[in-house]
Amino acid sequence: MATINSVLGPMNTSDLGFTLSHEHVIGSSAGIQHVYPEFLDREGTIKEAISQLTQAHSEGLRSVIEVSTLDLGRDPRAMEQVSKESGVNIICATGIWRDIPRVFWEASPDVIASLFIREIQEGIEGTGIKAGVIKVANDKGGVTSAGEIILRAAARAQKATDVPISTHTWAPERVGEQQLSIFRDEGVAFNRVYIGHSND
Repeated sequence: MATINSVLGPMNTSDLGFTLSHEHVIGSSAGIQHVYPEFLDREGTIKEAISQLTQAHSEGLRSVIEVSTLDLGRDPRAMEQVSKESGVNIICATGIWRDIPRVFWEASPDVIASLFIREIQEGIEGTGIKAGVIKVANDKGGVTSAGEIILRAAARAQKATDVPISTHTWAPERVGEQQLSIFRDEGVAFNRVYIGHSND
């Protein structure tokens, strides 16, 4: 039986049920909730998320893939609370979205991959909550040099853990094809990748 990490612990993929594959419970930016907590209504957002997902659960939703990463203000404890109180399974992400940290711009893909692997195998920010998907993003203009580093890191983390990759892409420029070219070069099986926003 295949398993996946949810914010409440590992679960059988057969128990995912009806699943929304590209969602955001709370969206922000890296560090905002820690440095400027008054800027966000975290408790109000959690309350609203519980309300909406409880309603969605009553209509048949069972799981969401929450693809907010570090640079999107990922909040694993908030996801944990929302999951417990709504009954909806939440799978959270490791990886990096479009706001690639400056310190990653010239880093080794292997070094960054080790960070993603740690969040999958050990947990995120000391919470013990483990990522169940790897999120990456490239947008208008295609894959930049820094973006390629992140894609290669994601590919290496995927191969080490078998956790799937979810991408953000810019469909009008067929950026998903650039992503797949790098994943192919890294030897990633395409049945472990889904290209987000490809129907835009």
